[in-house]
Amino acid sequence: MARAIQVPLLAWFRREQRDLPWRHNLDPYAIWVSEIMLQQTQVATVIPYFERWMERFPTIRALAEADEHDVLHAWQGLGYYSRARNLRQGAQQVLAEHGGRVPDSVAALLALPGVGRYTAGAIASIAYNVSAPIVDGNVIRVLSRLFALRGDPAKAPLKNRIWELAEALIPNGDARDFNPAVMELGARICTPVNPKCAICPVAKACESRRLNIQDELPETAARPKITPVNMVAALVWRGDRVLLVQRRPDESRWAGMWQFPNVEVAAGESKQDAVRRAASEAVGLSITPGERTLIVRHGVTRFRITLEVFQCTTAAGEPQARGCQAWRWADAGNVEALALPKAHRTIARQIFGGEEDPDGQLALGLGD
Repeated sequence: MARAIQVPLLAWFRREQRDLPWRHNLDPYAIWVSEIMLQQTQVATVIPYFERWMERFPTIRALAEADEHDVLHAWQGLGYYSRARNLRQGAQQVLAEHGGRVPDSVAALLALPGVGRYTAGAIASIAYNVSAPIVDGNVIRVLSRLFALRGDPAKAPLKNRIWELAEALIPNGDARDFNPAVMELGARICTPVNPKCAICPVAKACESRRLNIQDELPETAARPKITPVNMVAALVWRGDRVLLVQRRPDESRWAGMWQFPNVEVAAGESKQDAVRRAASEAVGLSITPGERTLIVRHGVTRFRITLEVFQCTTAAGEPQARGCQAWRWADAGNVEALALPKAHRTIARQIFGGEEDPDGQLALGLGD
């Protein structure tokens, strides 16, 4: 059965593969960057980020020697910012321990921060043609259907079985093309809903198609329930400048990034009291909330956040870095140079430039 999958799939991939920028050469650093960016992020979103990143940090050394703020700024909008920090730390490790050359063994790759079994296999197989398996959501779906695998693929023993199949199917000397081919098949043909079985290059070898159960596989567990979160942010002005605070480096989310003072609204707390608390906890300022200016809605993992933004006035006095690492008064000329999470970047662009929201996050316009 292996050749019935390998031969037509490789022929299809070499003929039909998408023209993606990280496929233009076999630079292991570029492949590493692309694989990290593609985690939790769609290909279409990644392409412009990848191209800008490679212009800004074209080599391992350039990334290793870059300031963390510059790295976060280049990453802003992609989310999951620990990925960017791990890339920079990994580049420093490669420079220190491997002479600036990305290692070719899975074991050495796994020792790099942020590199798991899938990413190590992707770098080793694509950059160095090592016969290392990779398993992501696309691969799970393809293999579950090809072999009609029942059960939850996230749990043993089926999880282990899928990794074993992924490795056994790699043709000798063709890991570089075969692994991306399986992912490409899952992304374009063997899709989660309405798979295009009529044009699938391996349809004849597909056991689930023979049994007519392809729409039932894989038997993944139900996604966690979406949890709504209500938050508020304070726009505290001093002339034409607005207050921004930098999160502490040890925080679990958005560490080191700049934001408008914000908090989650507590049970039984009014939004106005929450706005006051946001400024007080961050920089010790006493403020008076005014009108709500806009609402930004965005998601973080299983949380769906509604962030309401309020214009505020403040008494005299300077902020103090209490619940933050640093603070600053920012204007239209320098806010774009700061690393802000996507939701806060959306707010900044609205209040300073009135731009269209590029990410479709803005739910309520000025004065609404």
